Amino acid sequence: MLDYLLRFPSKAIAEQFGIASGYAVDNEGVIETTLATHQYALHEIGEHFVGGDEETPATGDGQYWVLFRDIVGLPVPEGADQFIYWSSAWTVTDEDGSEIPVPRPENQPDVPSIFWA
Repeated sequence: MLDYLLRFPSKAIAEQFGIASGYAVDNEGVIETTLATHQYALHEIGEHFVGGDEETPATGDGQYWVLFRDIVGLPVPEGADQFIYWSSAWTVTDEDGSEIPVPRPENQPDVPSIFWA
């Protein structure tokens, strides 16, 4: 099982990628996303908003975020690499030369904090 955090420049680009990759369909101008199958699950986070208080409204990042969980090892669709912000498959080499997983980006103000458990 692999998790991906995807970041698209806009909702329209996310929808077009979803249609091209088979995760969404255009139903007479209404984009319908298939949120889960026996092979994957996805959650549309949408635009991520940062900050905000009683005096200043939160500011959107202008980008469209999606969580994608690959349950069975699906091939990564062509062109998807440019949208992958983080993957649970990513590793780095530590000072001992061992590969360790890249931790998911938590507690970063510019990244949505919605993650599956």
